[in-house]
Amino acid sequence: MTYNAAMFLSLIPAGFLRFSRACDTTVLRPSGGNKKLCMPVLLAALLFLGSMQSRSDDSPSLTIAVAANFRPAAEQLANKFTHETGIPVQISSASTGVLAAQMRRGAPFDILLAADRARPQSLVDDVSSPGPAECYALGSLVLLGAKDLESALSDQSKSVAIANPRSAPYGIAAEAVLARYQPANAAKRRIVRGGNVQQALQFYSSGGADLALVARSLSPTAGIAVPNAWHPPIEQYAVLNGRSENPATARRFLEYLLGPDSEPVLAAFGYQQCS
Repeated sequence: MTYNAAMFLSLIPAGFLRFSRACDTTVLRPSGGNKKLCMPVLLAALLFLGSMQSRSDDSPSLTIAVAANFRPAAEQLANKFTHETGIPVQISSASTGVLAAQMRRGAPFDILLAADRARPQSLVDDVSSPGPAECYALGSLVLLGAKDLESALSDQSKSVAIANPRSAPYGIAAEAVLARYQPANAAKRRIVRGGNVQQALQFYSSGGADLALVARSLSPTAGIAVPNAWHPPIEQYAVLNGRSENPATARRFLEYLLGPDSEPVLAAFGYQQCS
């Protein structure tokens, strides 16, 4: 923004102007008449306006909505991104279904990192997002609380914690795994459903279930890996929010996520690259 003499005067505190009457430096006012300003007053005004300009030039912060499985990885990636760019990143997480619904209703975040493809694509289809929906990671499951995968899943007496399949893609994958070991005439095992995969892990950790089928990213060094062929692919897609006030900065983060700098972090949390 360009400031003229009149704008300078309108922003200088009245105390400075009273003090300036004793000074010799003169600023011409476009409306006629002169106003004397001493050098300290001019310097103060310049510093004040300079601070206003620097604040307006600051890179905007980003708010990213993240599926619960991806939060630990997202926090590391956000820290790296901020360190390299100086752009602060705030993260909120919930199940993919909840976040997609919030985005459709106008939630003020810039990017959605979902745990499936269908919901991000639906946001593109209804113009909630400018698109395209882009795959950023392939997820996988682990079974916690067992030493042998098949014997534990075959034991119908063991309760298992999973994410709610109505809102969480990892819950859909977990249900598909359990269906492989559900005898047609057997009593159904007790299933404890968390609102998202992180809550399912909490139920298991607190003793609310014998087993848990959760995202490998939440337990990268413990548990038994579940073969990916046992459940539908967990393709995780990202979309920009069409209502974002920072679209260029949001695109910059998304490109960072899709680029080579993110690969070591994704691998450390058990994610595979999209094919």
